[in-house]
Amino acid sequence: MDQIIRPAILKSFAAMPPPPDQELREYHRIRYPLVERPTLLLENRSFTVIDVSVRGLFYIASGGPFPQPRDPIKGILRFRRGAQVVIEGEVVRVHETGIALHLRREIPFSVLLAEQRYLHKRYPMWS
Repeated sequence: MDQIIRPAILKSFAAMPPPPDQELREYHRIRYPLVERPTLLLENRSFTVIDVSVRGLFYIASGGPFPQPRDPIKGILRFRRGAQVVIEGEVVRVHETGIALHLRREIPFSVLLAEQRYLHKRYPMWS
C-alpha cells in the first residue's frame, strides 16, 4: 500500500528556512577572479568590482569618504575585455569590505552573457 503524504506535512517543508549556503538574491551574480575584475569609475576615482548582476554590483571601497545607504551613484562600469556600461543607482549596503549598489537600469544581458561565457571557458572551476 502506498503512503499518502498529507498537505500539512508539505506545508511544514515550505516553512523551513533555506540551507545557509543557498543564495537568496533576486538576480544571479557573476563573481570575478582577481585578474578579471571589472572597474567602476566614480568621480575621477577607480574601484575594483567583486561581482555584478543585472541590477546590482559590489565594489571594494578604500580611502573614504564612503557613500551612505540610499546615496545616489552614477559612474561607468568597465569590463576587462572592453565593454563599458553607464550605471546609475543607489547604495543599498555599506560593509567594511565594500559597497553594494542597486542599479536603476539593467546591465545589458548581452554584456553579462558574454562575461559569463568567457569566465566559464577560461576558469571552469571558478564559476
